[in-house]
Amino acid sequence: MRQHGLPGISARNTAMMEAITDLPPIVVSDLFGIHPQTAYAWAQYAQSSWAEYLEAAPDTEGPPAGARGPG
Repeated sequence: MRQHGLPGISARNTAMMEAITDLPPIVVSDLFGIHPQTAYAWAQYAQSSWAEYLEAAPDTEGPPAGARGPG
C-alpha cells in the first residue's frame, strides 16, 4: 500500500471498522489478528443503536442553541 501512496494504518482501521459492523467479533479477531476482547470492544463502539448514548445524554430544557421558535 505504501508503494501506491496509501496510508497503511488508517486504511487498516477503516477496513476493520467496516468489517466489525458486518461480521461477528470473533471473525474480525481472526481476520485482523487482534485479541477477541478487543474485537468485541470495537463491535460495541461500532454498534448501530444510539439507545445507550441517548439514555446517558443529559436532558436539556428548551430548544437547542440557535433554534428559532414559531413565527
